[in-house]
Amino acid sequence: MSMNPISLFNRLIILIFLSASAAAAGPGTRSVLAYYENDSGASSSALRSRFTSFNQLAFDTYPVNSQGIVSGDTFTGDIDFALTQKIQVFATVSNFDSAGFDASVAHSLITSSADTERFIAGILKQLEAAHYSGVNIDFESVAPSDRAAFTAFISTLAQAMHKAGYLIIISVPAELKDDPTDSWRGAYDFRALGSLIDVLQLMTYDEYGTWSNPGPVAGLDWVEASLKYTLSVVPSAKVSLGIPAYGYDWDVTNAANNTQIPWAAVGPLLAKTKATPQWDATYSSPYFFYSLKGHQHVVWYENPRSITLKSSLVTTYNLAGVSVYCLGMEAPAFWQAIHAGGF
Repeated sequence: MSMNPISLFNRLIILIFLSASAAAAGPGTRSVLAYYENDSGASSSALRSRFTSFNQLAFDTYPVNSQGIVSGDTFTGDIDFALTQKIQVFATVSNFDSAGFDASVAHSLITSSADTERFIAGILKQLEAAHYSGVNIDFESVAPSDRAAFTAFISTLAQAMHKAGYLIIISVPAELKDDPTDSWRGAYDFRALGSLIDVLQLMTYDEYGTWSNPGPVAGLDWVEASLKYTLSVVPSAKVSLGIPAYGYDWDVTNAANNTQIPWAAVGPLLAKTKATPQWDATYSSPYFFYSLKGHQHVVWYENPRSITLKSSLVTTYNLAGVSVYCLGMEAPAFWQAIHAGGF
């Protein structure tokens, strides 16, 4: 691909500046990254009304196939709006398809040099065309047997991104220790990956979910334990702490009805059901029970208190910042709680 020397120089300057800012990690220099989804237009609407609350935006709108071909939507209007507000934008590429995160897609892509080269060439064109600052790789459900291949893929990709003046973020599942045999987390060698990339986006959410028994989405004890392990192998200035803007509603009468509930929907549900919010001191998380149409429900969610406690970890451990999933699920009180953490 041809590269404009001036644009390359400008991106290199941005890369140097951002790296220096992250290393300093002082007040006002930390990143607040919001994920943009294209489900109902909620992310676009929230961007226009809450843009002062974050300084980075990742467009989670680019699936990749097993041949390394990236598809999806580029929301040019929202990208341009973000850029005018001095918000740094990233392209999030995932192995997500109609069946969920696909391990076979990741395997094919990362084990084929031809497919990897095709992917890199394509994503570089996408980054330049849309004025992105870099790429965010969100490959989940990668097979543990692909651990070495995934690290090699990220190494090759990071070299290409940095050579072209772009940043690279990778999203990884939270873990308490390195277990290469773990079916969900084993593919991610935190120590090796942390030496290659600019930001490790730690997905410290979904401790429990609709697939499990009821429990906190991100209990403070679990979040901090995951963070401590990560910091034992990755520099703190490279770590972005994942924060959920949602909870889960478990129908304990019929698990088929379990569902995710956005932060903004919790208040109306409490009012409708007249439920009594409770606080679990072990997890530092709120929850409540309610009954509807003869079914018993329990909801674990986030509130300003739980979010502030988690965001405070950024200053406690001198992290790069936070990463929020996702824009449009939350309400103004959520962002107030994020910044009440001290940055």
